[in-house]
Amino acid sequence: MENIRVRIAPSPSGNLHIGTARTALFNYLYAKKTGGKFVLRIEDTDLERSNAEYTQNIFDSLKALGLQWDEGPDVGGEYGPYYQSERFDIYPKYAQILVDKGYAYECFCTPEELEAEKEEAMKNHKAYVYSRKCMNLSEKEKAELRAKGVKPSIRFKVEHKELIFNDLVKGELKFDTNLIGDFVIMKSNGTPTYNFAVVIDDMLMKISHIIRGEDHISNTPKQILIYEALGAEVPKFGHLGMILAPDRSKLSKRHGATAVSDFVKQGYLTDALINFVALLGWSPSDGVEIKPVDEIAADFRINDVSSSNSIFEYDKLNWMNGQYIKKMDISKLTDMAVPFLAKYDLSKMSRHNLEKMIEITREPITTLNQLEHDCAYFFGQDVDYAEGLQTLKQEAAPMVLNRLLELIDSYDFNSDEDIHDKLADFRAEFKEKHNMKPKETMWIVRAAITGRTRGADMAKTMTILGKDVCVHRIKKALEV
Repeated sequence: MENIRVRIAPSPSGNLHIGTARTALFNYLYAKKTGGKFVLRIEDTDLERSNAEYTQNIFDSLKALGLQWDEGPDVGGEYGPYYQSERFDIYPKYAQILVDKGYAYECFCTPEELEAEKEEAMKNHKAYVYSRKCMNLSEKEKAELRAKGVKPSIRFKVEHKELIFNDLVKGELKFDTNLIGDFVIMKSNGTPTYNFAVVIDDMLMKISHIIRGEDHISNTPKQILIYEALGAEVPKFGHLGMILAPDRSKLSKRHGATAVSDFVKQGYLTDALINFVALLGWSPSDGVEIKPVDEIAADFRINDVSSSNSIFEYDKLNWMNGQYIKKMDISKLTDMAVPFLAKYDLSKMSRHNLEKMIEITREPITTLNQLEHDCAYFFGQDVDYAEGLQTLKQEAAPMVLNRLLELIDSYDFNSDEDIHDKLADFRAEFKEKHNMKPKETMWIVRAAITGRTRGADMAKTMTILGKDVCVHRIKKALEV
């Protein structure tokens, strides 16, 4: 069986974008499905934009999503180093091999000369390709230019042909190499260009399949030409459609979160996030959308990935996240919820009551950051009555609340069932004696104790708050 090796190679110039996370996921799924290896390489050759903080964010985000790599900067492997910046001594050797074999040559053109060529092509309404004026320089001419202090770049000599390859996602793709022109593989300052470094790294790391975004399609013919010139096996390529915002523009921060860490900060569960991202361009064979990564991996088929763009529907993500919140083990969910309740003093609430509070407030929420608002009335002696004011101003409110105060001593605040039953009797009494609808009676009780017109189970809310707080708030509501 083929030795399958895939990779994700992000640049640490920003936090891990959700689009890069999707690419990482599809590589991970393919590796898991085929028993292959998933490699992480950090492409940090742009030293001005690369940042150790972003590198850490890449590590943390991938791990949070459950995408653990088999080889990489922190875990090692036999094909390292896995930081591109630590591989600079490798690239000149392979550039020289291409020069020696006649596939590349030194170019002494200045930026000004190249710019003049481009302007001339524009003037003539032609696509710009390099003129090759340095390709046949004599050794004497090169020496003279060097003596003047001109440092050459190295250009790859593009053979003119129709290049055809079978894309794992898009099918057969054709390129006319006449339109590419001889491209630079090593800059005059000695650093490799992206298309050269990535080929050398993938070749030496024995990457067999390259699954990436379709914005890389234009790079693919250049990379295939380099592989062929080096006599290396060309990996199989698969290009994923782009992820677009609901308005079909490029997904950006104006639409909402775009980095994985931003989604986590807003209270999205990483299990839900990775499940949602898996459905951007791919569908499970059984039609069941909510499932763990392991099940998705077992079902994953790269050839079934859609070649068209995917729409990032925040509404669907919110729905899916809500489903995960509803189904999650309550102890685990409580641990995850604690950071979102940082403004409250949780030390005064027992773990039992904390879990109960999360249990009864999780039903309507779609992100964990909503808990700060939805749990507010569980903390402190007093509540804000702004929302429930109209309810408390009803003519029947004083009668309902005074009667509740008369009965509350008989309520067992250690028993949800007892208070549930007592409240049922309370509603029945007002229906019988005053012809009040049960829900109208409970709206008044809820408004008095929580300040809200809707919220969690009332009996459980009262047992969490305790008798003293409930009595205090009912008396305050009567003053209102």
